[in-house]
Amino acid sequence: MGAGVKRAARLDRRALWCYALIVAALAARIAWAAWIAHAHPAAVTSGDTPGYLGPARAFIHSARFNLSPQNTTPIFVRTPGYPSVLAAILWVTNSQWAISPIQATLSVFTVLGTLLVARRLLGPTAGLVAALIVALDPLQFALSGTILTESLTSLLLVAIVAVAAIVFIRRPDLVPIRYVAALGALIAIATMFRPTTWFFPLVAIVLLAIQFRTLPRRALVAVFLAFLLPIVAVVGGWQLRNHYAVHSWSVSGSAAVTLYCVNAASVEARLAGRTNAAERRKLGCTAIGPDVTGKCPPFWDCTVRHPLANGPGYDEMSSKGLHILAKHPVQTAKIVAAGAAREIFGPGADTVGRYLHVRSSHALSGVLFVWNLLLWAFALVGAVVALRSRWRMFWVFVISLVVYVVAVSAGAETGARYRVPIVPLLAILAAAGVRALVVARRPAGVTR
Repeated sequence: MGAGVKRAARLDRRALWCYALIVAALAARIAWAAWIAHAHPAAVTSGDTPGYLGPARAFIHSARFNLSPQNTTPIFVRTPGYPSVLAAILWVTNSQWAISPIQATLSVFTVLGTLLVARRLLGPTAGLVAALIVALDPLQFALSGTILTESLTSLLLVAIVAVAAIVFIRRPDLVPIRYVAALGALIAIATMFRPTTWFFPLVAIVLLAIQFRTLPRRALVAVFLAFLLPIVAVVGGWQLRNHYAVHSWSVSGSAAVTLYCVNAASVEARLAGRTNAAERRKLGCTAIGPDVTGKCPPFWDCTVRHPLANGPGYDEMSSKGLHILAKHPVQTAKIVAAGAAREIFGPGADTVGRYLHVRSSHALSGVLFVWNLLLWAFALVGAVVALRSRWRMFWVFVISLVVYVVAVSAGAETGARYRVPIVPLLAILAAAGVRALVVARRPAGVTR
């Protein structure tokens, strides 16, 4: 009895230290975001940032998602999720500086969500391990205060996994239909932040069909309808808006730019032995609409009021990009594989160094590489262990989401930054791996 009490006391002290470290890490994250946004504003922005701030300010001005308050052209390249959050922050604070610390504060919920999910699935100690990983992760730290979508998408993916835990762990006949609807709604909202999740409902439908296959046909149809209705309402509603506003059924034009001006241009550049920049000029990607010489790409309607509203032009870009990629499958596969490798193994030293306002160095790259390698190694162990557990379908959902995000995001310009949304999911898997390794090394007879 005395030995058990001492062991419990040691565990309690360790838990307190873990909680203290998590709180300290989150406090440092928020404080740094507030300071760096004031001292070096360029560290919290990127080339994509104006594309989110303009529509946010336009929404405050006119309650419409236009390019800016001065330009009433409807947005199309971006989706409205992240500009909506920025609009709320700007409306309350009237300060662009406030975005970084507030966004960093919201990232606290990502850590908390990771803690709750891992604690529910793996136990209190593993929950602390998962939360600690997310709190200390350098890329999570850097993107929490950067005006980009990755940090909030990370929070949404944690929410998706939390609801999926209820849907896929409980007995099919005991799952309230509202949780299935909530799962669909969260995936739809995530798509409005980052359109990369547009195809994921197809994966989820297959997993739902397997999980609920024992239900009567009518109940199974109800599950599918509950899941799909929020997606149709939110994502389909935005696509309907795009159809009437810019004459395109696409969710956004950013996918077309990636397909044609990034991935397809990289394929053509490899085949022709030219630089990517030269190939982009050849494909007409040097500017949106006519280039500096006044030449207009044949697929672009240069008479529109603003070229960013050219929905059919983006659709044609997407079609041409897909044609080039399908025509050269070997080169396409190489580019996708290289992008996936950078996304998985890239240390992210440039991203972290820029946010810390320090130069990227071999030392920084080395530390980040080791951290990331350990994360993936433990996550791989956790995935193997999880797939052997009685909650296999839930873990299949989590692993499918990780693989999907990596695969869809992979491309010629993919880097470590694209890994940020799945870090909490990797942390949960890594905590499962750590737990399995600790249990394997534990002396016989010790149960805790």
